[in-house]
Amino acid sequence: MNADKDRAVSHDGDIVRIDGKPLRVEYMVRDAFWAGGHAVVLLDPHAFLDDPAYSGRKAPREPVKNLRAYAPSGELMWEAQQPEFQDHYYIIECHDPLVALSFSAYRCDIDLASGRILSKASLK
Repeated sequence: MNADKDRAVSHDGDIVRIDGKPLRVEYMVRDAFWAGGHAVVLLDPHAFLDDPAYSGRKAPREPVKNLRAYAPSGELMWEAQQPEFQDHYYIIECHDPLVALSFSAYRCDIDLASGRILSKASLK
């Protein structure tokens, strides 16, 4: 499987399969696909927003970064930068180039090599 087009990424619940090898993540997966040499995984925000750490008046110290990239080995390569501190991504608009929409109404172009936001535009 040398070519990226031959890579297989699938998901079921909190399991991502990269070339058939299972990788368990801490929350349910909304989307997973191969792009830019990584398995890109979008964790379902409903899964972690229902977590008791998010209930009550206090916000968690470190918000869940729910857009991630993994190497074929399952090693975490990056967690995407978020447009705002308590924001999260809810849908992938385009795989390559990677474009994600955030809950706070930002359209973000994300660098597939690093997870950094290349540009963001407010949709409000």
